[in-house]
Amino acid sequence: MKKLFFLLILINFVLLPEILAQQITITSPNGGESWPAGTSRSITWSDNISEQVSIDLYKAGSYYYTITASTPSDAHHLWDIPDTLQGGSDYKIKITSVINSSIFDFSDGNFTIVGNVITVTSPNGGENWQAGSAQSITWSDNINEQVSIDLYKGGSYYYTITGATPSDGHHLWDIPDTLQVGTDYKIKITSVDFSSISDFSDNDFTVFGQDIIVTIPNGGESWPAGTSRSITWTDNISEYVSIELYKGGSYYYTVIDSTPSDVHHLWDIPDTAQGGGDYKIKITSVVNSNIFDFSDDDFTIISKIITVASPNGGENIPAGTSVAITWTDNISEYVSIDLFKGGFYYYTVIDSTPSDAHYTWYVPDTTQGAEDYKIKITSVINSSIFDISDGDFTITGNIITITSPNGGESWQPGSTHAITWSDNINEQVSIELYKAGSYFFTIIEATPSDAYYAWEISDTIQEGNDYKIKIASVEYSSIFDFSDDDLSISNTSVVEYLSNNIPDEFMLFQNYPNPFNPSAKIEFGLMENSSVSLKIYNIVG
Repeated sequence: MKKLFFLLILINFVLLPEILAQQITITSPNGGESWPAGTSRSITWSDNISEQVSIDLYKAGSYYYTITASTPSDAHHLWDIPDTLQGGSDYKIKITSVINSSIFDFSDGNFTIVGNVITVTSPNGGENWQAGSAQSITWSDNINEQVSIDLYKGGSYYYTITGATPSDGHHLWDIPDTLQVGTDYKIKITSVDFSSISDFSDNDFTVFGQDIIVTIPNGGESWPAGTSRSITWTDNISEYVSIELYKGGSYYYTVIDSTPSDVHHLWDIPDTAQGGGDYKIKITSVVNSNIFDFSDDDFTIISKIITVASPNGGENIPAGTSVAITWTDNISEYVSIDLFKGGFYYYTVIDSTPSDAHYTWYVPDTTQGAEDYKIKITSVINSSIFDISDGDFTITGNIITITSPNGGESWQPGSTHAITWSDNINEQVSIELYKAGSYFFTIIEATPSDAYYAWEISDTIQEGNDYKIKIASVEYSSIFDFSDDDLSISNTSVVEYLSNNIPDEFMLFQNYPNPFNPSAKIEFGLMENSSVSLKIYNIVG
């Protein structure tokens, strides 16, 4: 009985099945391989699964792209490595069960993909190529397709040398005459089929152009206006050149549009040239405007000048008198003399007078008195030759100053009021009424300038608090004055019964407030019911 028991136990042990884990093991590429882009290579592995697998490429530890999403788990897959695949030594393969993503394997070590490459060999940095010459662009590559060649300047695309040329490692470049000179050029060569396959020159190369070098005037010269001077230069060009004058860094005018590049031009400096120490000459190829040169430093043109001597600031000249205007100059032509006020043209003293440094000016009676006058003297031939008084001078003019009404008064229609003013004129004046800043009507067209006029205000006048008076000379309308502030014209009288008690005699009480404000109260008493006339007079009656 015991023997039978042990036999059964042994049989059960032998018949238990062995359970093995499913797995994938990559065998190639598994580290150290070097596979060229554009070739076909076998990816191999071992596994104990029956389902299909996916194969992914990883670069530097990160997913790069899927080689195949599903292929039989037959331990072999032929991979057509793309021509455009980036070269690198940090690739791995990952193979994964399509059914169970936890069943996978990576290459044990990195392998290398040798990418298709282009390597620029010339110009590759430091070359000096002349504009207008032919130079060989060379490179090495492991591609069959055509390439494009581009020129870069300062790190930016400049232009395309050729859109397509065989990848035979050589291209003859005819550098344009007009190419801008510079030390910051590079060449870029790119596969026409795969733009990711490209190379730049490692360092900058130089394109030097045809040169013009200004020698005179080149800084420090002093040339008088009205004389002839030689402009000179050196160049390595055969075409004509233009010559321009610059002032303060800006174009001033063209000396000559086109002259042979024979390194010499006689310049007749105009009599009218403005003086200044900030001139330069620019000489430019007529064929290629990129070929030019400026004077290295500024030179001076000594111009014809006028200098006002009097009035030159601080003088006090009465209107109606004569005064000498004086100046110095180095010109022979006539001059004009103008009066300026507050920085703006006021009127012309004389259109044309000999440049003899003196003119007697009769200052008109009508000239407005002010402290902001200046004289400007100008050449009649060249308006750029002029001078203005250094500082302001004063003209004591004829004036009118309104004293009443001058703001704040309140006058009633039907009343008579004194309009008063001060002046230093002899002619008659006109008096006008303005409302809200606009002419309303004429109070009187002409009255003696005796500083007083009694105005009988019409009963029918429109009431308002925005009136002003204007008094002006009848002969010279530029001599006038306005009230400083507004005048009110209105029926503002209100009679209020304070008591029904009849006084024994007529009673008139002091106004209050006193002195008057724009409104005032005046109390009075009457012995009988009657109409009254209440008139108010100022201190001059």
